[in-house]
Amino acid sequence: MNKDIFQFWAEMPEDANMHPADAHVFSRLEKNHDFDLTCRPGAYCGPLKTAKVVLLFLSPGLDPTDAVHGASPEGKKYYANQRSGTAMLPDAKQHEAAQNWLASATKQFGLDYEEARSTVAMLNIGAYKSKSFPDWHMLAALPSSRVCLDWAQSVLFPQAESGERVVVCLRSPNYWGVGIGEPIGKLFRPECNRNAKMLHGPVRAHIEESVRAAVRGIPPRTKFSN
Repeated sequence: MNKDIFQFWAEMPEDANMHPADAHVFSRLEKNHDFDLTCRPGAYCGPLKTAKVVLLFLSPGLDPTDAVHGASPEGKKYYANQRSGTAMLPDAKQHEAAQNWLASATKQFGLDYEEARSTVAMLNIGAYKSKSFPDWHMLAALPSSRVCLDWAQSVLFPQAESGERVVVCLRSPNYWGVGIGEPIGKLFRPECNRNAKMLHGPVRAHIEESVRAAVRGIPPRTKFSN
């Protein structure tokens, strides 16, 4: 597909709940999926264009407040800003549910959320919200997911492998096409549980240190060894 992820999401109208390129897929399926299309999609969050650390997930989940928040003037502005790829991770005023979840996700690296907001971004394969994620077949069908995976494979992962920035896969490593294993440069592929928390061990300790070093602009003290 070879389309820039930021150009792709810039094509989405501020009032829309789905990307125009995905609309044809959803119209064919009618309701044969579990995505809540009353909510705004969230393909990524935080300063993805420049983030020193990018965390990979499957989908943005679903909070009971998401539909109302996304329909409000403040919510529309929030999602439009996030699609730019330059916005910070949200504070509680911008999106309290997202702030709470992201604070938990970044805490496992020993980061204070405030120091993470301008340096860490998250990226989802699936942009649309659902309480669980039974719709694996949709990842191949939706143009938005294909653009995400293509951009990750052609831009983001090479940057991590060359050490330009840190990338940590916390969900669905096989769907991201990275698997589980030892680091490749600064592309980290740890074992995680279903809540996107890394399992304990020497790999986790090395990843934690590498993430903190990238966020704080200092070299890591040690290299990984198993």
